[in-house]
Amino acid sequence: AREGAREGQKAKKRKHDISGVGSFALQSEHALDSQLFNRFMVQLLQRKKEDLYRSKGVLCFEGEGDAKYIFQGVHEQIQFEQSNTKWVEGEPRVSKVVFIGRDLDREEIEAAFRTCIVHAQTAHPH
Repeated sequence: AREGAREGQKAKKRKHDISGVGSFALQSEHALDSQLFNRFMVQLLQRKKEDLYRSKGVLCFEGEGDAKYIFQGVHEQIQFEQSNTKWVEGEPRVSKVVFIGRDLDREEIEAAFRTCIVHAQTAHPH
């Protein structure tokens, strides 16, 4: 019986610690600046690559016409590509990103994400 109890204790130690793990989504109804979004993701990954487990999103970039972009990532491995589908006329062009990880500071990440948004009054030609 003692060996069984020891094996049970070892099994418990192998479980993942999920304390502090959570997820949140951010979105913008305004187009994003692709260079600023790229910088935002690079900086986020530099700071949180161990804690950012998954990320994914659908993006609308300024100056890209009907092109819809998608990305998904595991830690710092991000796949980014133009979607096979385009934004259709009348479809809300809402950029949405989701982050899953440990001890992610939503307010800090959201503030950085907001700097990527192109507002009509601050739009600049590319």
